[in-house]
Amino acid sequence: MTNHHDNNIRKWLHRFNEKGIDGIISRKHVRNAHKITEDIERKIVEIASNDPRKYKPKFSAWSLCVLAGYIMEEKKIIDSISHTEIKNVLVKHGIEWRNSKMILGKSRDPEYELKKIVLKN
Repeated sequence: MTNHHDNNIRKWLHRFNEKGIDGIISRKHVRNAHKITEDIERKIVEIASNDPRKYKPKFSAWSLCVLAGYIMEEKKIIDSISHTEIKNVLVKHGIEWRNSKMILGKSRDPEYELKKIVLKN
């Protein structure tokens, strides 16, 4: 009837019961904005432009999420960055990004036949 999920209604009721009318006033979410500098952008473009096997052997193609995780966790270039921000950086620098897709049949991976044989055994 209210077009709200039951959990959201419960949350608002609990907040009202705890704090009264002040509990149902929406609070602003404060998020520390991080600055993506030109240097960081250059490093992202450099990594994205290379074969991921150079950095992480188990990936044959970068996905935006894998690239974001690698940049944050392995390279520690920036504390937090989303896959959308990665895509925006790449587009800004003229790199067209297309989503990875599953290829049925013949793969473009040069090691495909070898991997196929290993998996069958």
